[in-house]
Amino acid sequence: MLHRTVLISWYGNDSLKESEKIVKNRMQTCFNKMQAYKELVKMQEINIQRVMSNLEEIYQCGKKENGECDRLAFSPEDVKGRKTFISYFEAMGIHPKMDAAGNIIARIEGTDPSLACIAMGSHLDTVPNGGKYDGVLGCVGALEVCRVLKESGETLRHPLEVIVFTDEEGARFGSSMVGSSSICGLSGEFHEDDVDLFGLRREEVFQAYGIHTAFLKDAERPADSIRSFLELHVEQGISLYREGKSVGIVSSIAGVTRYEVTLEGQANHAGSTLMGDRKDALVAAADFIRQVPDIVAQWGEKYTVATVGAIRVEPGAVNVVPGKCIFSLEIRDQDDAVMTRIFEKLKGCLEEIAARGNYQLGFRQVSYHAPAPMAEEVKNAIRKACEKEGCPGIELPSGAFHDSLLMTARFPTGMIFIPSVDGISHSPKEFSREEDIEKGCKVLLKTVLELDRSLD
Repeated sequence: MLHRTVLISWYGNDSLKESEKIVKNRMQTCFNKMQAYKELVKMQEINIQRVMSNLEEIYQCGKKENGECDRLAFSPEDVKGRKTFISYFEAMGIHPKMDAAGNIIARIEGTDPSLACIAMGSHLDTVPNGGKYDGVLGCVGALEVCRVLKESGETLRHPLEVIVFTDEEGARFGSSMVGSSSICGLSGEFHEDDVDLFGLRREEVFQAYGIHTAFLKDAERPADSIRSFLELHVEQGISLYREGKSVGIVSSIAGVTRYEVTLEGQANHAGSTLMGDRKDALVAAADFIRQVPDIVAQWGEKYTVATVGAIRVEPGAVNVVPGKCIFSLEIRDQDDAVMTRIFEKLKGCLEEIAARGNYQLGFRQVSYHAPAPMAEEVKNAIRKACEKEGCPGIELPSGAFHDSLLMTARFPTGMIFIPSVDGISHSPKEFSREEDIEKGCKVLLKTVLELDRSLD
């Protein structure tokens, strides 16, 4: 009590009581602020039950009796899935718009109208017999971030957008990423007379969807309209699952080069042409395909892959030695120089086989996409979000294509991966665990908050 006695002697008893009252009021104010902050943090929690429910509801848009799911772009199932997704925003009082390429865009304005938006998103369309999480997770995760911010009453400085891209998979027409291509000014590869796997013209399909091939260019957005873009996605590989990690920070998306290879020998009667007299183009192709894994292992890097995924023979009859074999060759890596090196080694192998058997050999490059590194500022924000969430993310590349591949060329872009159990995707067996989905959504939310705090 000595200190109180001294204070009384200095200030008098009344002054001391007044000082104690001021201190108590300030302490109470600090306590109230701390409680309010705790409540805000509590309100900023991802509702994982709601996320899982939304994933299941969209999966039902295209689910068949045998449990498989088809939600091909532009199909009635795709339209139903998009309407379902739009309804989630409308329930929040937000009315998404559709641009000239069919992209769904939902927007929440920020407090500073001079700032470009922070965007999130992915796609809702699937491959035939696709899974529940590919693409959809990124859309539902972005939706949940908007819900959490709305419910907490927090408004960001930057506008916030959610983009559902049109036809990421390209399953119908063979050319993918219509929506992101159009936003990035790359819509010229889509043509009115392209024919889909059902024999329908692109323009006919587009008109039924409410868009037109000629107007895709109107969806293009300037570089200063999106300050950063984020995509939450399942890994579609086994690295995270194998290492027991919940979150991956994508370093880059692999570049891809694709070729059509033709080996031509001599068609002949399968019954009367002896084995030693044959120039079987399919046998020559098989000799090459058998060597592809060894060449990649010897000359590639950790994530280098090469694939022969499509093959056809002519004339294609059971009683004719194949005279011509036409097959695809795809090479992927994070480094252009590595892709070039692998191509030269594979080409050299084919040239040797062709020369040895006196086959004619032809190469035609079908397509090329350069490797796409993610933006450092976005990766750093994801890294900080992982630290705050207590789940340090590991950095890894993406071997699969995503809309982010194209977005990197125009906007600072980052991707967040969560594990695919057993590395399975593009399959009805595709599965990601609830706890990993929750971690991914939490990291997405904290990344958005970090970007809003740190970016101009």
